[in-house]
Amino acid sequence: MVESDLLLRLVLALSINAVAALGTYFAKLISRTGAIGGFVVGVIIYFCTDWRGYVVLVAFFIMGTLVTKVKYRDKVELGIAQEDEGRRGAKHAVANCSASLLLGLGSYIAMVNNAPETAVLLMVGFTGAFATAVSDTASSEIGQAYGKTTILLTSFKRVPPGTEGAVSLEGTFAGIAGSAVLAAIALAAGVVPGWMGLLAVVLAAFIGNTLESVIGSTIEKLPFVTNEVTNFINTVIGALAAMGIYALLT
Repeated sequence: MVESDLLLRLVLALSINAVAALGTYFAKLISRTGAIGGFVVGVIIYFCTDWRGYVVLVAFFIMGTLVTKVKYRDKVELGIAQEDEGRRGAKHAVANCSASLLLGLGSYIAMVNNAPETAVLLMVGFTGAFATAVSDTASSEIGQAYGKTTILLTSFKRVPPGTEGAVSLEGTFAGIAGSAVLAAIALAAGVVPGWMGLLAVVLAAFIGNTLESVIGSTIEKLPFVTNEVTNFINTVIGALAAMGIYALLT
């Protein structure tokens, strides 16, 4: 890629993300720290993956925001709603986007070094991480809103909605649907290669989301393991699973 193309991409990355950060902040969708964190993440992802990877990031944000707003007042009354009226902060950006950011950066480096197959594999992982994050958010938010029976996978005991690690049938299907929609967007944008890439991403998101439920009901009880830590672990699992499954399928 010539220097002028890189400069144009950087200018676009800075401009688009400045508008997006300010717009979402004033729309009260993100906090002040969320605007800053989102701006940094967005600039890096746009620059490294061009508009195609950025579309996946935007899809993740929109989908996550929409499911968080579902029956939000009911969740507030139950004490299980997302804090700060659903606004996302920098900690959420770091937890949910770090894995994809690093993989997008790796893909860029691979392309610069003329290793397209490696770049493709890393972008499958990039999408897998975002799909896992959106699957986790959708399953949690929809499960809390509509789940009739919530259980812990570690004991299969019924627990109240909002319990760490709890799953419901409604939430599980919402998580699968969310990851499938994001994977389809990535496929349409040319981020994942064909139906095998889409399948790998959806399967990986299901694996990551399921393991996150187990993690949430076990190690998250430790004082130093926060929800953000488990979310980050979740996306790493999803990314690795997506790359592994894609490698096996192809």
